[in-house]
Order: sequence, then C-alpha cells, then structure tokens
Amino acid sequence: MKRIESLFLLVIILSLCLNSCGPSPSPAATPQAPTRTSLQPTATIASPTPTKIPQGETIIVTSTADSGPGTLRQALQDAQPGDIIAFDTFVFPPDVPVTIYPDSELPPINQGHLTIDASDAGVILDGRNIPGEFIPGLQVMSNGNTIRGLQVINFSGAGIVLSGGAQKNMIGGDRGIGSGPLGQGNLTSNNTMGIGIWDVGTDINIITGNLVGTDASGKEDRGNRGSGIWITDGVGNKIGPDNVLSYNAEAGIQILSSNSFGNTITQNHIFKNGVFGIHLMDGGNEELMAPAIFDFDLSAGFLTGAACANCTIEIFSDSNNEGEYYEGRTIADSNGAFMFDKGASFTGPHLTATVTDTSGNTSQLSTPTSGTRVSLILQEGNDLPKTLLRTKRSGELEDNRIGCQWDSLAQFDLRGIINGELFGQGLKRVRLAANGISWDHIDWDIPEFTIDPSVDDLLSTIAENDVTITYVLSFWDKAGEKGENCPRFTTEEEIQRYLDFVSFIVRHFKDRVQYFEIWNEPDIGVCVQRIELDDYINLVRQVISVIRQEYPEATVEVGGTTNPSGAESRSYLFGILSSDIMPLVDAVSWHMGPSVSPEYELWRAYYYEYPSLVQEIKDVASSNGFTGEYIADELTWWTAESVPVYEQYMGTYSEFVSAKYYARGIILNLGMDITIGVGGSGPDRKISFSTIRNLSTIMAGAKPISLPMEIQSDATNMASYAFSLSNGDHLVALWTDGVAVEDDPGISTTLTFPGLSAQEVIGMDVLYGFEQQLMVEIENGNLVVHDLLVKDYPIILRFINPISQ
Repeated sequence: MKRIESLFLLVIILSLCLNSCGPSPSPAATPQAPTRTSLQPTATIASPTPTKIPQGETIIVTSTADSGPGTLRQALQDAQPGDIIAFDTFVFPPDVPVTIYPDSELPPINQGHLTIDASDAGVILDGRNIPGEFIPGLQVMSNGNTIRGLQVINFSGAGIVLSGGAQKNMIGGDRGIGSGPLGQGNLTSNNTMGIGIWDVGTDINIITGNLVGTDASGKEDRGNRGSGIWITDGVGNKIGPDNVLSYNAEAGIQILSSNSFGNTITQNHIFKNGVFGIHLMDGGNEELMAPAIFDFDLSAGFLTGAACANCTIEIFSDSNNEGEYYEGRTIADSNGAFMFDKGASFTGPHLTATVTDTSGNTSQLSTPTSGTRVSLILQEGNDLPKTLLRTKRSGELEDNRIGCQWDSLAQFDLRGIINGELFGQGLKRVRLAANGISWDHIDWDIPEFTIDPSVDDLLSTIAENDVTITYVLSFWDKAGEKGENCPRFTTEEEIQRYLDFVSFIVRHFKDRVQYFEIWNEPDIGVCVQRIELDDYINLVRQVISVIRQEYPEATVEVGGTTNPSGAESRSYLFGILSSDIMPLVDAVSWHMGPSVSPEYELWRAYYYEYPSLVQEIKDVASSNGFTGEYIADELTWWTAESVPVYEQYMGTYSEFVSAKYYARGIILNLGMDITIGVGGSGPDRKISFSTIRNLSTIMAGAKPISLPMEIQSDATNMASYAFSLSNGDHLVALWTDGVAVEDDPGISTTLTFPGLSAQEVIGMDVLYGFEQQLMVEIENGNLVVHDLLVKDYPIILRFINPISQ
C-alpha cells in the first residue's frame, strides 16, 4: 500500500509541474489474462480451470451505523465465500439514498466470491470521518467478487481498490438493471482516485458501468483528486463498456509500468478530465501508439486512418481531446489502414480514436481532429498508402539536439515523468539545476552544498539513457547574503562562495553531466539574478578555471540571456560574444523567447529577422575566437490554457497552431546548426507533444547541409532547410512562413533537385504523424517532385539512398 501511495502522490505532484481485435465480451464474461513475460504477451492463452462457486447466504444490512449488528462492517466481517450482502430498501430507499459514515477503515474483502449488491437500494459510503492517509473505501484482495450499486465518496485513498493478486472480480454492471439510482453501476467520486488496480497478479478483472468523478446524473463535477482509474502491475483487465470517467484532476484512466499490459479499454465515456483521457506511462500497455485519423467528414460520418495491423479501432466524439461519445469500431487491415462509416453524422466537434492490439493493449486517445471536413494530402493525385510514423524513445535514438528544461529538481520528484516528457518524447538533451534555475523556483530551505539522494538517482537515470545533461550553475548564496547583494558578484567574498559552489557541483556530477552553464539570464532585471555585463565576464573567467580543474573534459557554456528581441538583451549578448572569454568556452546560448510568431506585432520583426540575427551572432563569436556550439533554449508557444499569468501579454495560440510553430522553431534552428531546448510542451499538450516526438525521431543524427533545390510555387514566403543523416539519407523540410492557421490545405509546389536521384522519397507529416511514399520523376537527370502540398508547418521529405551526379 505504501508503495502505491507514493507512486500515486508522485503523479499528483507532477501534474502541478506542468500521453482484442474481435468484439468485446459481455460484462458477464471472464477474460483471459496474457502470460506475464518480459516478451510481448501472446494472443492465445489456455482457458483457466473453472472454479466452483460455493452456495452462500444473503446477509441484509439494516443499519446506517458504523459498527454493530446489521451494519455493513459487521456483514463484511461475517461474510463467507458465496454470500451476498444486500441492503434493506426501507432503511436505504432507492429514491432517497442514505449515507453510511465509517469511523475507520472497513475490513478488506478476503473471502472470495462475495457479492455486495446495492442495485435496488440507495447506499452512499462516505469516508470523510476516517483518520489517516490513503484509506480506501472498499478493498478487494480475493477472487470472484462482485460490487454493484454503491456510491463511494470522500475517501483519502481510492473509492474501490483491487489489489494483492485479486482476479476475476466484477466492479459494476448494467446501470439499467435495478431500481437504485445507479442500477448495477457504482459511483466513485471525490476520492483521491476512483478505482485502483495494483499489485502483481491483480489480473483479469472487469470494470463496467461505473460513474467515476461525477454525480449520479453523470453530468456534474465530483472529480477525484487524481486519476479516475489507476492500474499498475495489472494484466488483462477490462475497463468497459459504459463507464463514465470525467472531471478527474489527473487522467480518466492511468496505466503505469511495464508490468501492466493487455488491459483493454472499450466503449467508455471519457471527458473533461484534468490532463489526459487515457494516459500510458512508464511502459504501461506497452505504450501502444495511438492511431491517426487522416480523412474525415463530420456530417457524412466517415473517416479513414492508420493504426497497428489487424487491430481494433474505436471512434469517439468530444468537445476537446478525449472521448465522450462512442461512435463505433472498425478493424485495421494487414497494413494498418482503416476506414469507418457510421451511416449517420458524427456528434463532433472533434474526433478521437483508440486502438487495441491483438494482445489486448489499448492505446491513449489519438490527436483530435480539427474542423468539419478534412482530407490530409501530401501530394495531389497520390493514392499510395499512408502509414503511422513510428517514434522511438531517447535511448534508441542518435543525438537529435532537441531538449527540454526542468526549472527545479528540489521542488518536485520528477522521476515519474522521465519516461514521459523526456524519454517518451525522444529528447536527447535536458537543462536542469537541483534547486532553481531562475529566481521564481528557489526553495530557500534547501541547502546548496547538499545533494538529495533523489536528485542523484534522477541524474543517473537520465545519463544511463544516453541523454546529454546541461547543469545550470545558479547560486542563491543561501548561507551567505541570500542574493541580497544586488546586482550579483560585485565583491570577492561573494565570488569566492560561488567558486566553492561550482567546485562542489562539478566534482559531484562530473560522471553524469557533460555541460555546465554559467548562470541563467544574467541580463534579467530581477535583483537576485541580475549580473552586470562586466561582472559576468569577470566571473566567467574565474569559473572556467574551477571547472577545468575539476573536470577538464567538461563543456563550458555561457550566455543564457533572455530573448534578443530587445535592445538591452541583444547588447548584453553581443557584449559576451565580443569579449575575450570566447576562445575559452565551448558553447554559447540565448533564449529564443515565448510565443514568437508573425501573428503578433510584438514579435513580427524579430521572427523574420531571427535567421539573420543568428548569422550575426555566429559571425561576431567566431571573429572573437569562438569555435564551439550554439544553443537556443526556451522555445515555447503557449496556449490560453497553458500560459503563465506573467507571460499572457506575449500571445497565445490554439493547440494546433502552437504545434505548428514548435515544428517551425525546431527545424529553423536545427537548419542553422543550433541545438535547441523546448519549453511548455509536456504530455498534457497532446498535439505539441506528439509533433515534437515525431521530430525527435525524424531528426535523430541529422546535420544541416546545402542541397540545391528549385521551387516552383505560388507561395510567396517559403522556408526550407536540408539535412543529411548518418546512414547517408537526406532530409528536406519546407513550409510557408506566414501566419499559421488552424487548417491549411497547402499550396501546390513542384520541387526540382538538380543531378539527384534516390531509391525512393518519403513524405512525412509531423503534425498528424504519418508518412507516404511520394511519386517522383527523373527529368533531364534531375529528381522532380510534382504537386507537393506545402503547408504552414514543416513537411519533411526523406530521400532514401540518394545519389548526386
């Protein structure tokens, strides 16, 4: 229990910081569990040996008291296998439910084959009076039990828990059967989580017809404080049909750990949860890739898409990005292509889908559609099949020079999201500090010359997965002047304290950290962080010596300035670039800035001058002896839902438009040979997250090159960059560089590559996550791509085995 409590509380914390083929059996059926194995579970499993269920008695609950004769507690203590616990409808009338308030944790259900049936009564189990933490409402620790018709609310743990190897249990049923307000379904709301399934061996259970996070009407917010349903280490469980999972603060359904697989989620109503509809984490359900919807027409009720081969796809409508209304199901062909025709209009306004593979794993919900009718076309007249882009995790990829940033490790234990935001997104760089990169993430109670073991473990895990770490050497002088001597580092005493800190950090982390960055945003106007330019340059000279003494092979990074759109920030950055420290350092960085686009007048000039500004940065740095790496951090495009209050004035975008600008910013910088770090793009930002994940895989090992290309198009403002991959393939990315819109059909374009041939050319859509072989011709010794639709986000062409004449 303590392990599950800590795991769950971790996910709650992280949310504050910041992704079988045949008909499903009826609820009465007993599913078969996949074999527990380190390999992919097999689809065919021998039927379990039937268990003889003993004939029991019916125990009637006649009292609302916590304990004593006739109470639920006494019934749970007295019940034997095969018994039924029912409720006196005169005491618990179905039309006016009555509440039981336990004063302590109820006995666990250890008997097996026990039925608790309130389907004809009105019973509320309210845990508000129970002291202690993470106390469940009902805990099932045996096999073959059924719980139906209860309302379980206000518990510090889960409303209902299956644990300790409990198998073949039924939680819920048909809400249309029974005279109680829920029928056979249960309600689990306003608990820490709704329903929990955990521990190895807690397998092949059915959760159906329940209301999780809402009231008895299924419409009002009574959300659980975490996830609606949480599964960890459970195999072959079935969630559905007809559960309503809404208003839960974390996910509707969360499946955690590689020991959790074969869990099927089918025909539920999932909507208005805090972060995710369905969230697979840390290998849960093998992190099966969600399907992609390519073409759809809401009024016609028709769509096409791609998923895993021979898998079952379920279609949903939702007001946002979850799955409130179940529309139907279809099966993908042997290539993964699927088509669905409802025969009537979709509910809309957005469509999503899940896929369930032949081993019973169900994916997260797909990227939602936008608009009423869309046909995703890369090339006019191209009817060749579209397939999913297959992404990889960080440890499987070459360096893609794409990273993220964690402002503080001291405030939150971030281990749980390593597998999501970092490894799951395929990022190869991370920028961090143990206790606050910037002034607004300082915990003054944590000493600076002590490293918490959890921080050590975190950095070790990152390094073991081949991710490059940049440690930002921010120092708040907590044991000295606490940053009150402003601006910073004007006295030798303060400088010496900083040098001691640098020596301590570098010595401690040098076996895991490759980059050490000397300060973050020294040009900012905040007292505790501000360093005057001359003082910064003087400080860097001394810090370099300390770093080299402790770790000669370290990459020393300077700069880290605020976005150079303004004169003061630009002057500060160029002051560094023009100084005599440049031959001594290995990397220079700046922050590109939040929400930079041509849509807002605040950013328009800066957006279009950025490439020439980068070239000027390179020219000045190299002229002063610099030969190292250039880095642009904090590439962020906020939505109205994600933007911090203090950055709202900078502009916000829809989730689709934001994802387009992320894609532009990444390719733009990589195309200029700039390493980049993104911000604000965690798994809760589903479209931006998946777009960056696609780019992380595509751009692995990519290096910018000059590739001759002729463009014939009506587009007046087109950007393009070319890259080579380590296997010799080439990439070309291009987009129209105006204001991005929600749905851009693209502009027909012909590309000619003089003297180039290739085995084949693959077009890749990074926003929607699919690829398609393009039709090409060789004309006069040149490779020509006709009728390519160039859009307002990067479309990427991959040339397989290219040969230049």
